[in-house]
Amino acid sequence: MLLMLLLCVTARLSAATINVSSLSALQTAINNAVPGDIIILANGVYTASTDITISKQGTAALPITIAAQTTGGAEIKGTAGFSILSPAKYIIIRGFKFTHNASQATMASGTSFCRWTGNLFQTPGEGENLLINGNDHEVDHNTFQHKNALGRFIAVRGSGSQIAQRLHIHHNYFLDQQPQTGNGAETVQFGLSGYSLSSSNSIFEYNLFEDCAGENELISIKSSAVTIRYNTIRNCPAQFTLRHGNHCTVYGNYFINTPGIRIFGDDHNIFSNHFENCNPAINIGNGDGEVADGAALTSHDRPDRTLIAFNTLVNNTTNIVQAGRTDGLGATAQTVVNNIIQGGGPAASIAGPYTGAVWSGNILYNTNGDGDMPSSGYTTANPLLARDATGTFHLQSGSPAINAATGSYSAVTTDMDGQSRTSPKDAGADEVSSAPVIARILTPAMVGPFASDLAPACQPVIASSDDGNVAANVLDGDLNTRWSASGNGQWIQLCLDDTVAVSGVQIAFYSGNVRTSTFDVLVGNDTLNWTTAATGLVSSGTSLSLQTFTFTPRNGKYVRIVGRGNSVNAWNSYTEVKVQTGSSSRTAGKIAVAESSSLNSYPNPFTNHATISFNLEKAGTVNLTVYDINGKWMKVLINTRLAAGTYNIPFDASSKPTGTYILSLNYNGKVSVRKIQKL
Repeated sequence: MLLMLLLCVTARLSAATINVSSLSALQTAINNAVPGDIIILANGVYTASTDITISKQGTAALPITIAAQTTGGAEIKGTAGFSILSPAKYIIIRGFKFTHNASQATMASGTSFCRWTGNLFQTPGEGENLLINGNDHEVDHNTFQHKNALGRFIAVRGSGSQIAQRLHIHHNYFLDQQPQTGNGAETVQFGLSGYSLSSSNSIFEYNLFEDCAGENELISIKSSAVTIRYNTIRNCPAQFTLRHGNHCTVYGNYFINTPGIRIFGDDHNIFSNHFENCNPAINIGNGDGEVADGAALTSHDRPDRTLIAFNTLVNNTTNIVQAGRTDGLGATAQTVVNNIIQGGGPAASIAGPYTGAVWSGNILYNTNGDGDMPSSGYTTANPLLARDATGTFHLQSGSPAINAATGSYSAVTTDMDGQSRTSPKDAGADEVSSAPVIARILTPAMVGPFASDLAPACQPVIASSDDGNVAANVLDGDLNTRWSASGNGQWIQLCLDDTVAVSGVQIAFYSGNVRTSTFDVLVGNDTLNWTTAATGLVSSGTSLSLQTFTFTPRNGKYVRIVGRGNSVNAWNSYTEVKVQTGSSSRTAGKIAVAESSSLNSYPNPFTNHATISFNLEKAGTVNLTVYDINGKWMKVLINTRLAAGTYNIPFDASSKPTGTYILSLNYNGKVSVRKIQKL
């Protein structure tokens, strides 16, 4: 008996995949979790009446993952939700649909390195959909939608007077926040006045806001040292506000049919932003106090030393404004340079005190006058802006804005496309460049749980679990490698990049010459809704080669093979897998193709940094993506149209674990791959 207990204890010292189908079993699995565990809650609707608490610790290499069986397939409603408690760290919560009451998804001070990814938040009632305390957390690829009560979609807090630090909030979709009559209904509130003098050093990027109108403030930044970049705010009547705090950086954002940005506090850098149909575009606050001189942290701190540079403003009702205020302190030392203002109202309307301002290098065209912008601060010329297919205004050849910027302004390093700026710089948000485009106006397809652009959801192959024989082995063309997982219901899933008529699968089975294997096949357009294509299929038991199994064609992009064990034991093990489409077969995700000599990486192996090189014979659409060895998407390095030529693209893997990675270069629909090794 003692030996059996020791064996049980030893077994749980190693990571495992634990499948549960009740909240009580989920809590038990969390309480017993060890680093590397993957806890999967079966699809279904669950009612929580007590908090699902998490205080365990994973590691950077072996996080503890708590996931829905399929994205959006496990819904948690009721009066309680996930509560991450100190000293939890390296926890991943993935793929759930949350419809429980608001204020029930929380992270406490003392937590760190936790991640919410691929979830849908639609939590009714007053309060926050997600409350963040602690440091080094990540919130990405979630959808926050349909809020009609006081409270925020996301609220960031801290401990004592220190705001949460080093957060990364990205690729989220914020949709449909109904207007409220009370105060406290921002879409995102980053801090409070009491935290405003503490530095967060957080990044808020690639998020999409549509139809959010909780109150007059959309994103309210109430801390220092936050970078806000590459977000799209569209059709939102609420305003992005630097409300309290200093030293924030705002660049590469797209403001469309929204009140734009309002500024309080000191030493902010606001550049390379795109404003269209805004009222106003840029609102320089009129201060009612000076925090540096002892005014309350809750005051409207007088804006001092703001850099407003290299922005493009098109057809805005009002452009750069400062409203009046009784006994207002106005703003000091504002630098307004190298902006392009085309169409709309007067270029500048300044009603409050405005001392020490610098106006230089701005280009005006077809505005309703210069307003309060001094004549020495601008020239009048057609900047030759043209809207591209993404809806963004770019400079055309011959534009007088090209190489026209005055001054160097070292803080301005990047344009709205994410391209580096080189001297002499172009005026406005666009720097004409052939460098890869990494940012653009976002669409719903690029954010949220099923994002398909900057974070593509289509992973060539993934599996419910493995024993060290990973899923990517079924795509390597080698019958001596395999994917293996034990248990009825373990699955391997392939993505085909586009929707096709799937008519069968080809599978080579490990030990397929001495035992039969039973399995089902599911086909779907996403990973939430599946159609059963075939059940109870059985291999021959006489061959190690690919065996073909056909069925009535089903349209889909994803194919999931659900293993039911074999004639000897409960293991599911495949050496190669292909999908039949019509009379042909294809591999998943187009990733398992011959390596190309035109795609290289050096050095290889490498430590933290590598340079990816490739040559394009002619102009074309290029996507360069890094996957891990399991086929899981890691990072998009390029997703744009490039001219013919040779390119050298840096890859910073300093935050990635050691191991083998796969480079995938999709050039005009043709794919090359190469394996690289991080030491």
